[in-house]
Amino acid sequence: MKPSVETPLRIRGLEYGGTKPLFCIPIVPVDAAALAEQAGIAHGLRPELVEWRADFYRDASEAELVAAARTLREALPEEAILFTFRWKGEGGMRELPQDERQAMIAAVLRSGCVDVVDLEFASEPEFLEPLLGVARECGVKVILAMHDFEKTPPSEELLAKVDGMAARGADIAKLAVMPRTADDVLRVFQVMATARQRYPRLPLAIMAMGALGSITRVAGFLYGSDMAFAVGKEASAPGQIPIADARQMTEMLLRYS
Repeated sequence: MKPSVETPLRIRGLEYGGTKPLFCIPIVPVDAAALAEQAGIAHGLRPELVEWRADFYRDASEAELVAAARTLREALPEEAILFTFRWKGEGGMRELPQDERQAMIAAVLRSGCVDVVDLEFASEPEFLEPLLGVARECGVKVILAMHDFEKTPPSEELLAKVDGMAARGADIAKLAVMPRTADDVLRVFQVMATARQRYPRLPLAIMAMGALGSITRVAGFLYGSDMAFAVGKEASAPGQIPIADARQMTEMLLRYS
């Protein structure tokens, strides 16, 4: 049985942190044509959330991103939309001055077309705090995220990140790390369970990346993680599994747990 948070978040009819596992499909369009194509594929696969990785969008301005957000909302009238403009240092595809990236994110939040925003927990306060304010004003839920594409830090360090995310007002705490050994994967499961016990009201998205960590994307729901990323057309991080396979494996695990 999936452990739930005490009061799940309500996001466009979803219960984030409830008893139902949530799957998010990332889309990584480089232009408007790819956006329409990938959104259509995602809609047909019926995920609970769709993540738009706007850092893949080629040479976009604030106005172009807002127009794209409106197009995306029209294509995905029911799905929750997670907006991510990832910083280059945590896996983003574009190198931009932080003030420009901040302005682009704020413009999309104010468009009213997205439901959740993913922001890097490691960001400087002058970048992060204004965006937290805009998100609150616009009713957009905030994921504070930490990514490590090289290793799996010590468990206490990972739990300290969750502590900091909770203290900073995250609606959802996200950890994504790269395991190098089977022991790393086991520690990620333990971090999930401990974080859920420590923060019974905080929804979580915790995963190990790569092939070695793929088991966390389907079994993590048993240990306290509430959402996993799965492949629609293209993966946005190593180790993501096609959504149909991920759902089938998760349902089987939950059925017999």
